[in-house]
Amino acid sequence: MTNQQLTIFAVYHKEFAIPDCDFITPIQVGRKFSNVDLGFQSDDVDDNIAGKNQTYGELTALYWLWKQIDSFKTDYIGFCHYRRYFVEQRVRIKHKLFFKKVKLDPSNLYVVPLNADTLVEVSSEKLRDKIVQLLKSADILLPKKLHHELRPGFPLSIKDHYIYHHIKEDWYLMREATIKLYPELAVSFDTFFEETNEMFCYNMMVSSKSIFADYCAWLFPIIYELEKTVKLSEYPYQRRIFGFFSERLLNLYVFSKNLKVAELPVVFIAD
Repeated sequence: MTNQQLTIFAVYHKEFAIPDCDFITPIQVGRKFSNVDLGFQSDDVDDNIAGKNQTYGELTALYWLWKQIDSFKTDYIGFCHYRRYFVEQRVRIKHKLFFKKVKLDPSNLYVVPLNADTLVEVSSEKLRDKIVQLLKSADILLPKKLHHELRPGFPLSIKDHYIYHHIKEDWYLMREATIKLYPELAVSFDTFFEETNEMFCYNMMVSSKSIFADYCAWLFPIIYELEKTVKLSEYPYQRRIFGFFSERLLNLYVFSKNLKVAELPVVFIAD
């Protein structure tokens, strides 16, 4: 049963704990490659691109949700990963003699063990209500921005960060594909990616269904255009190229559409 206000789809490719609540729904990717049926909704039925999962990663689930979006009876739709979830900002308590000082923890990401407390934290009614409340005054909920640095004190732009960690030529192919389809972004593409060193990561989001669908309709033509020109790497990590592209392109979409953003930190559940 899904929540009529909020449904966040968590992408799974293997067996892992599923939060027990009415607003997080699991979806399986890569079933045709693993031959493992996890027992819940898979992205390889109806209108789908599940066969591209080895290079698209979680985008095959994003595509399936886009094509099914009218069937979801919920106000807000979200997207996350089986080990990454939105959470409320934590607090730090410092004790000094007879006093204690409570401060908000400014962290973007909390690395946590898989246990009952973690599963409760990511699936509480309090968190659900917090997300819904945030979206009443924002267009989209995203993970707290991460700051890209080569090392402490040496910031890297989004563009330079990609080139440092991935394949340089692919960046320019992404630029070419984006501007070919959206020529009005020719200037802002360079300005945004070359001057910004903060990025919303992980391909996680929650928004209205209309914004979710508009983003997908904007994103996938770029990805399809890139498929025509990108040479896939022999290295498995770099072959997930289209997921890496979409992480950056979501930031450009939010910037170019001038969306009002709410942010929450993310937990990463360690094995």
